[in-house]
Amino acid sequence: MLDAIHQVLPNLAALGIFGYWVIGAAAGLEAFLPTGIFLPGTLLVDAGGVMVQQGMLDPLDLMWFVAIGSVLGGEATFWLGRHARRGMLGRWNVEGMAAYRRAEKLFARHGGFAIVMGRFLGPVAGFVPFAAALAGMETRRFRIWNLLSGFPYAIFHVGFGYALGAGFTKLGPMMTRNTLFLLGLVVIAALIFWILRRLDRAVPYLLAMAGGLMDEIARHPRVDSWGGRHPKTAAWIARRLDRSKFSGLPLSLLALAFFYLASVLVGLSLDFLQSDPIVQIDARLAALMRLFWTPGLIQIFTWITALGDTQLVAALLVLALVWLAWLRRFDLAAGLVVSLGLDLISVIILKASFGRPRSILGYFHETSGSFPSGHATLSVAFYGMLAFLLWRLTRLGALSASFLAALVAGLIGLSRLYLVEHYLSDVLGGWLLGAMCLLVGIAVAEWLYPRWAGAPRARPSWQMGVIGVVTLALLGFTMVRVRDYSKALNPPPVAQPLIVISEGAEPQALRDAPLMAQTLDADQQFPLSIALWATNPDQITTALREIGWQRADAVTLKTLAGAAFGAVRDTMRPGAALAPLFWKNEPSGLGFTRLPDGDVTDKMPRLRLWQTRYTDASGARLWMGAITRDDGLVPSDGSTAGPLASDLAKALRQNGAAKPVGQISGTTASDIPVLALR
Repeated sequence: MLDAIHQVLPNLAALGIFGYWVIGAAAGLEAFLPTGIFLPGTLLVDAGGVMVQQGMLDPLDLMWFVAIGSVLGGEATFWLGRHARRGMLGRWNVEGMAAYRRAEKLFARHGGFAIVMGRFLGPVAGFVPFAAALAGMETRRFRIWNLLSGFPYAIFHVGFGYALGAGFTKLGPMMTRNTLFLLGLVVIAALIFWILRRLDRAVPYLLAMAGGLMDEIARHPRVDSWGGRHPKTAAWIARRLDRSKFSGLPLSLLALAFFYLASVLVGLSLDFLQSDPIVQIDARLAALMRLFWTPGLIQIFTWITALGDTQLVAALLVLALVWLAWLRRFDLAAGLVVSLGLDLISVIILKASFGRPRSILGYFHETSGSFPSGHATLSVAFYGMLAFLLWRLTRLGALSASFLAALVAGLIGLSRLYLVEHYLSDVLGGWLLGAMCLLVGIAVAEWLYPRWAGAPRARPSWQMGVIGVVTLALLGFTMVRVRDYSKALNPPPVAQPLIVISEGAEPQALRDAPLMAQTLDADQQFPLSIALWATNPDQITTALREIGWQRADAVTLKTLAGAAFGAVRDTMRPGAALAPLFWKNEPSGLGFTRLPDGDVTDKMPRLRLWQTRYTDASGARLWMGAITRDDGLVPSDGSTAGPLASDLAKALRQNGAAKPVGQISGTTASDIPVLALR
């Protein structure tokens, strides 16, 4: 369980002394009314207590930071209340919030002691100082009670977290890795749900507060004076910012978002047409995804990508329209049809216009154009509109609906990347285009709301029974489509033919090619610095092991995740998987780390190798390598290690493991030693 705790709280542990500041700030922000409405700072304080139990933080220091942070947050809220006594409640409607009413009753019953009690009541903590200020409590008296409230709060919650950590430590040996993983997923899901519920309840009041602030700005003497000098401009701005009409602020925000997304999509399209670095990143990421393929993940992402199946989407569309007709929400039905219709039309036009071929590495065989991704567009335009419907029908809060829409769109887009059905730029373009279609659909629905939205009316019970049967049938159909989703598979990529040369020959293609390895994002380049003739990877491993180099784990999603967790816990092995570099858009196939003479450092010597098409008469293959100094996971933060190449070649010769057979020179690198392993 100790490992699990370190994995759950890696970032705070890595912050060192700044972790105290982060936890103290969380306690203060929860005590400050505007942020305390939605920020669960107490959870972070409890997590700090767990870290105290694990020896990551000092208990007394953490208590001081938490106490001071909560006291400062209370002071800020009291100051806000003192400056808001004139008319704020009427504009911000704070008295309508359940937490405020509870805080007001608590203060009326217990006086100053309510500040201490409220500190332990979550969202109420930010309202008690506010209620005290509105009630006219003396500043000196408030500060005394505020100081007295901070330390019990800090002692209790740090102690609670400590006890929780101790319980985890004792239960850990009795729980399997799978149990811990599932438990962690349940806890994370519950935490997200709880936070979203708090945020959904807070959004209307935060918007009301923002509206009150805008009103105050509009009434400022300087703004009022400027409006008198420019009446037409001021009137136009006032119409654009009118919150009471759809043609005011809502339409202005939708229009701004639409044109911003359109400009980004145009820029991305131009990058693709001009073969900017995004095209190279596309090819590299596609090759990298194939390294991450496992049967289990392929099945999971196949189920997810099935959400974009035409028949499945048609079934969900019919289901949504049936329910919207039953509820007489024809405005929402029109918005859904417009959003999906624009999606389908625009994707067909753009795919035909760009004509980008699919990657030959894709898992399924697809014949349509690659740019933009139809699945990614659909994931936003259709599923995003469904989330909007649930919000408009009050089945979900605004932020819960937004989170659900983003989650579905993210998973569908990721499935297309993982299965290499689309390139990264295809998915990004699809998301942008889908967001534009979604905004148009929302605008249509909101514009039609006063005209087409009908009030619900009583219906015969048999109609409800029919709709229930139709709903079950369509949902059953969608689940069957997801379970049975399949398409023709792409054949494995055909290997390029080998080129037979002698060990001492210098390949013309290599001399003329850029002998530079690049990171995934192409921000950093490293020269190729050594070449090895070897019959197989094991021969390279044996030769390098004898001179102090250890072979790294093969690059997979699991091994890279393990290396990342090891780096966070400062327990990364020299043989941990290395993030690949790319040469000719291909990821490195072998990785080695030179074992340190003393302590392990962040930037150790790393060797990454690529197998080329060149072979000799004996069957040996030519491998090209780049030597760098990096932490193994973020090569872009590393540096070249040119002198190490000559040291490596010298060590192999002196050890009798290799003999020099020539060198390779090119336009961007020169004098690459070529050795034949014995």
